[in-house]
Amino acid sequence: MNIVYASNDAYVPFLGISLFSLLENNKQLNKISIFILSDKISEENRKILNRMAFQYKRKIEYIDLKEMRDFIPFHFDTFGFHPIVLSRLFLDALLDEDIHQVLYLDCDTIVDGSLVFLDKKNLGENYVAMVPELYMPSANKKLIGLTESEPYYNAGVILFNLDMIRKDRMRERFLQYYQERNGELLYNDQDIINYCCKGRIYRLGQEYNLSPNLVYFPRYFIKKLQPAYYRSSAEEYKSVLKNPIIIHFMGDERPWIRGNH
Repeated sequence: MNIVYASNDAYVPFLGISLFSLLENNKQLNKISIFILSDKISEENRKILNRMAFQYKRKIEYIDLKEMRDFIPFHFDTFGFHPIVLSRLFLDALLDEDIHQVLYLDCDTIVDGSLVFLDKKNLGENYVAMVPELYMPSANKKLIGLTESEPYYNAGVILFNLDMIRKDRMRERFLQYYQERNGELLYNDQDIINYCCKGRIYRLGQEYNLSPNLVYFPRYFIKKLQPAYYRSSAEEYKSVLKNPIIIHFMGDERPWIRGNH
């Protein structure tokens, strides 16, 4: 299985925790190839990550990124997000052509179960597999051409079908759309992927990208907040909350912030 993270030095502590959870809970996978898109990760931190991977008989390959402006030939504004988030749009070029599928994970994720299902998943004609965002205002959806009833997907966990992305030259489409929007989108590459891949996004269950905020909402409220989540039965909903496979500490509920639960 191919896994990719993107990080700078500041996020290495979170990356390390996520990586440990991935390795510890997926010992049964015969092969795990780990790629880290690196924005100036120090040699000291690389040694720490490498030592961890070595203990599980895995290996890390670092792909050093230059300025994202080298990839995007026009002005853009990431509105406070680190520009490295845009690197997800270029995985087909950053990774070797013999890599057909890759799972991208944000550094603020915990892998709490087996990834065998994702490892064996055939995406067919779909470009990506993602989990719907817990909530996205309809006004924000409208800005990128989605209707109120259409799901908007979170980019913290993405299974990329690199074969289809390369075949249909989606990287060019991503850049074209971003330029059409003058390099200004509130959620950057997440908006780009939702717009450009619309109709060819495989919907994963929320257990593969569980927002901790979900535990605050009773199931009946989810029907209005995110209809895609309501498809689960009451038993399935409770099971997802109790046994998530990937937890994503998105938004405000983050365990390293004092006062959070």
